[in-house]
Amino acid sequence: MFRKPLAFTLATILSSIAFSHAEPTQAANHSDAPEIYFDLPIVTAAVPCARSGSGGLVDIELRLSSMIVAPEPKKIDQWIVRCQPRSSEVQIADYAPRTEVASGIAGPIQIKTTDESSKSVGLSIDGAYGNLAHGNVGADRGSKKFESLQYDRIAPVQAVTASGTINRGRGVYFKLKWTEQQVLEGEKTFQLTLSVPANWRGGLVDVSVIAQSEKKSFGGWDSEVVTLGKANFVVAVYGEGDNDAMHAAKSLAASEEALRKAAMANQRSPNPITGLMRNVTSLFDSNKQELSDRWLERLLLEGTSPHVDKQILALPVATRVAALDYCDARQTFVNLNESSDDTNRYVAAKPAMKRVVNE
Repeated sequence: MFRKPLAFTLATILSSIAFSHAEPTQAANHSDAPEIYFDLPIVTAAVPCARSGSGGLVDIELRLSSMIVAPEPKKIDQWIVRCQPRSSEVQIADYAPRTEVASGIAGPIQIKTTDESSKSVGLSIDGAYGNLAHGNVGADRGSKKFESLQYDRIAPVQAVTASGTINRGRGVYFKLKWTEQQVLEGEKTFQLTLSVPANWRGGLVDVSVIAQSEKKSFGGWDSEVVTLGKANFVVAVYGEGDNDAMHAAKSLAASEEALRKAAMANQRSPNPITGLMRNVTSLFDSNKQELSDRWLERLLLEGTSPHVDKQILALPVATRVAALDYCDARQTFVNLNESSDDTNRYVAAKPAMKRVVNE
């Protein structure tokens, strides 16, 4: 008697699950998917350009690439790029490109004005004396004056690239506009000159980029800024010619790649039955909070500890080990600027950390 309603209920639940999962996927492929992707090498060399007893200056080059993937992309109005070294001992000494302006008009604007004035006076007298004589006297006087003025006016300009320091000189920003002379797709090069201490061998630089478009409402009265794509990167910068620092930077890059692969593998459900039961439970539990993937962002950008972060502690063992390996590689690279005693104390503490995770 009760089998049909029960079967109907299960069928309804399964169809609801399929619908709830298909709809967000479709939205992610259309409205939520970014229209532009960015890429930046994780390792770069710093070239010394000046050296003194208390420190020196090094030049680094950041090659930021972009690819527009939308078949009918929106107009990209500007990029905003921010760069900042993590170490408080490193300051921004110089940067390029600097603020640049350009105009949509080639050459100056020529303006010419002409003023013409004319004066004329005329006199005419006609007379006759019977049938014997006729007379005509006339006089005319006229003058014309022309004045011409021609000059060049500078064509109006707009900022193509704007740049300056942020966070009290510890970082720098670049704002790039899309114009007839500048296309915001492909590779753009940014140069930073860092003021570093005397014992500096390498460090981390945080780079963020966001692509924006100004969207006008109906009628053009209001406008809003729409984000078309964004990305965050951590660049390992090492001193040119320092082989140990170069190997430590490349080891950090390999650890980050392994961590990202482990994070992507963790997002896939290995057991479809387990995933099905989790989705059925979420239909009846409106207060259920799913684990976010912000743990990767916190680990890479904010330097959170994998030993105290609740989301990282809830990850599978393989993912937690990848997170620990990345933290070890990052700490090894950062410790290049520290004394040997501090480095030895950290290396001695690493086995204890691994034992805590395995337990």
